[in-house]
Amino acid sequence: MRIKKSSIFFTCILLLSIMVGNNVITAQTKEDYEVIIKEEYQVSPGVYHENINLREGDSTNSFHMMEVDPRNSYVQVTPYSSKGEVYGLETVGNTIDEMMEQGEQVVGGVNGDFFSSVGVPSGLQIVDGEIYTSSRNIKALMVTFPDNSIKLEHSVEMTAEFKNHNGDTLELDMVNRSRVATHNDRAFLFNDRFGESVKTPDGGIEVVIDVGQGKDHFIAGQTMQGKVLSMKEAADTKLEEGKIVLSAVGTKADWLMNHLSIGEKISIDLNFTKNINQAKHVLSGNSTLGTVLLKDGEIWEELLEDHKNNTDKHPRTMLATKNGKLYIFAVDGRQEGHSDGMTLPGAAAYLQSLGMEDAINIDGGGSTTYYVRQPGESKPTLQNRPSDGHERPVGSSLLVISKAPQQSKLAGIRLYPSSDLKIVPGSKIRIQAKGYDEFINPVAIEPKSLNWKVEGQIGEIARSGLFVAGKAKKQGQVIVEKGSVSTNKTVMVTDEVASLEIAPTSFVIEPGKTQEFSAKAYDESGQRLMISPDVLEWSVEGDIGKITKEGIFHAGSKETSGKVVAKYQNLRVETTVEVGPSPVIEDFEDESHIRSNEVRTVPGSVKMTLVSDPEHVLYGERAAQLTYDFTGTEGTSAAYIHFLDDEGNLGQEIKGEPTRFGVWVYGDQQYHHLRLGITDGNGQNALWNMTTIGGVNWEGWKYVYATVPEDTVFPLKVRYFALEEKNQHNKTAGMIYYDQFEAIYSDPEQRPNIELILEDMIQAGNIQHPLAKQLTNQLKQANHHLNNGSHKQAQKFIDDFLECVNDPKNKKMITKEARLDLNQKTVEAFNF
Repeated sequence: MRIKKSSIFFTCILLLSIMVGNNVITAQTKEDYEVIIKEEYQVSPGVYHENINLREGDSTNSFHMMEVDPRNSYVQVTPYSSKGEVYGLETVGNTIDEMMEQGEQVVGGVNGDFFSSVGVPSGLQIVDGEIYTSSRNIKALMVTFPDNSIKLEHSVEMTAEFKNHNGDTLELDMVNRSRVATHNDRAFLFNDRFGESVKTPDGGIEVVIDVGQGKDHFIAGQTMQGKVLSMKEAADTKLEEGKIVLSAVGTKADWLMNHLSIGEKISIDLNFTKNINQAKHVLSGNSTLGTVLLKDGEIWEELLEDHKNNTDKHPRTMLATKNGKLYIFAVDGRQEGHSDGMTLPGAAAYLQSLGMEDAINIDGGGSTTYYVRQPGESKPTLQNRPSDGHERPVGSSLLVISKAPQQSKLAGIRLYPSSDLKIVPGSKIRIQAKGYDEFINPVAIEPKSLNWKVEGQIGEIARSGLFVAGKAKKQGQVIVEKGSVSTNKTVMVTDEVASLEIAPTSFVIEPGKTQEFSAKAYDESGQRLMISPDVLEWSVEGDIGKITKEGIFHAGSKETSGKVVAKYQNLRVETTVEVGPSPVIEDFEDESHIRSNEVRTVPGSVKMTLVSDPEHVLYGERAAQLTYDFTGTEGTSAAYIHFLDDEGNLGQEIKGEPTRFGVWVYGDQQYHHLRLGITDGNGQNALWNMTTIGGVNWEGWKYVYATVPEDTVFPLKVRYFALEEKNQHNKTAGMIYYDQFEAIYSDPEQRPNIELILEDMIQAGNIQHPLAKQLTNQLKQANHHLNNGSHKQAQKFIDDFLECVNDPKNKKMITKEARLDLNQKTVEAFNF
């Protein structure tokens, strides 16, 4: 960590000119930034990452910055829409996964343009020279040219002309954008980048034009020619390869009827001002808040107007250029104590202080999302804290790709945790070493090949990387070597603990069950100190059970409430414990607190039935079967199970402060997404994902869960499960089952040790040979690949592991209880 204060690099003189009536008030203020550089590293050739905390007065902001050199031959920057279609929403993380499944090595990504409610980007998007979508006017945009140079531009106009065989011309308004019922005197052009159909309402004329196989992409500056196949009053015309659709209303629909005939040859020309016809890629920021921030190093004049859009603080995603490089910024906001967010002129002034030449603001707020790959890792991970508490599905992403070749020779090692380590005396932490090649691509390291040592009498470290801090306050180094490659980490052993936290903070536990606690400590400046539960003094208040010196709580046999207390020196923290009814929210044994509902489905197709056949029941006597039919519907289709309180109102209040919600789902492999609807303690509704990319992509039982975001306001109410589908290409019918919906209170950072759990099950006779040996070997293989940084290979062995656990042929070699527990704990431990 580095701190810079009052440096010339981070100090700017900001001239604010605010129009008040007809007068201009000019104020000169000196902004004295305190910058704490928390982390910085090379991501890949030509890509560099920096994370800083910025303090100015009473305001704090968390910044992430990616410096990208497009002149580096290994660097590629591209806009991306999920599945190559502009209609639909997806998270940045899932678009990264999609791109990586196509064989690209993505090293970073952020959210892109503003977007409509159905996910269509609001401005211009060009990918590899092809126009995916465009409005007539584009406010602010990033342009990549064929020589990979990048320019930030503004105020670009599109001209789109449709000509019949006589040369009569119709001006088109939009390309691959939604035509709605309120539009009048407009003409929209579509190809299959919009999806499977144009999704238009009644009241328009739609012309289907044959342009030929492989010739249906819209390219600026190139005339498209075709022949009219059909023309009629229609809605939601199907989009097919080799064909385009022109949809018009009002006077422009009249023009088509008067100037076109079936079989007629036509031409279409799409052009842009400011040399955008030559662009390879374009991503824009096109809405009220899409704006220029800097032009030639000067703050954009419109930002100086005293307007709410300028003066409100929000999370921001911004693009800037300096000396031929692209700088991608994400600043968190709306999170007191972590990051406040920035005004538009404030953001512009900060970028100006960094010497940026041009800058634009793209979609921000809850959309602001920043991913980057850390050295030794195989894929990017989420680095910022989105203000919604979770990733928001967005209309497009901006992805950074490395074309550098994968090498087998080890060039460097990075230790995790990556920051310098401050640890409380006697505490333990496992330090991981991850290798990378000369291009910062991951290289697998065999753990037993590493040589660990410590300097400075700070403690001891085992060959596994388990570090145990000494008892004295010291500072030293942990060093790891493999051949000629080595690295080190500064370690400070300190007992200067200013605050202490334990988790879970408040929970419900059944009589006789156990709950493991974790602990976090902080110094006076708020910096994290590593602390082990076994250095704390643990006790209980009330007749609730017992707790070990390692922080493992054993609930008593009767229903009651009390507290678990942890002490360190003069610090004392406590958590409320309720020993009583199961944390199971819904067991689906009766319908007293559940009901089904549907939105945009085949009417009456969503039905919930409690079934009792053994194949579809895991716990108790019954499970919930939910049938649905999304076929032929528009928009987002959803099949719900609502959770009701004792009065029959929507929403069940959950006791304590759970960290996750889990449920067993018997999937139908129809790839729909499963989400959990909740209401937080402020009365705000939210949707949390219970499935990732691919949705319900399995058949049979699987345990899935939603993670409760940090800073969630309790108590929570769970409102419903929503099985959703937005993709028009995947509107199918099917049937899934639910069983055992529960609240989970354990610390998500403290993952189950599956090797120990499996070993205990084998010793207890709950798993018999030869299955026991097979599972042990598969788990060892998974951990081997995980330790070497190969998540993909580790996932393969975990999938094989769970397939063996659930294989009906192995039913006699594993008890039902062991099978269920292994499924659940494995999902928690290996959540990639």
